[in-house]
Amino acid sequence: MRIDYLADHKDLVPAIAKWFFGEWSCFYPGKGLKDFKAMVLERANRDRLPLALVAMEGTELLGIGCLKAKDMETRPELTPWLAGMYVARERRGRGIGAALVRAVEENAARLGIAKLYLHTPKSAHFYARLGWKAREVAEYCGVTVTIMEKELTALKGPGRE
Repeated sequence: MRIDYLADHKDLVPAIAKWFFGEWSCFYPGKGLKDFKAMVLERANRDRLPLALVAMEGTELLGIGCLKAKDMETRPELTPWLAGMYVARERRGRGIGAALVRAVEENAARLGIAKLYLHTPKSAHFYARLGWKAREVAEYCGVTVTIMEKELTALKGPGRE
């Protein structure tokens, strides 16, 4: 498995948009698949937000993780966010998600970001195992989510830019 920038695999945007639409359309009322394609394509950057990283095995897309400035309209003061974490259902439980989270964290640290946030309706335990701390439980778009945070200062140091 390798982790690459989405910017190097723009042909994957339609497949990722289908994943995102199927998983999170409830957070974007009135948005269709075309809107999700545009949203994903905006993340095809390497050195600025928003950016996305994809986990690949050969030419097979395994998963995606994103870094973006805003992810909750109700928490505009919190920035930036780990978002859009998705691993293909048949590939879950194999460490792909954890590798993507670490890669997003490392990219954030490389960009000078000291703290990240995320929100999740059902995976707080997964992120807690990776060192994330629960900040609060909130209602967002009719869904109960756990807002979490992680200090990235430990990622900076010898051998890390």
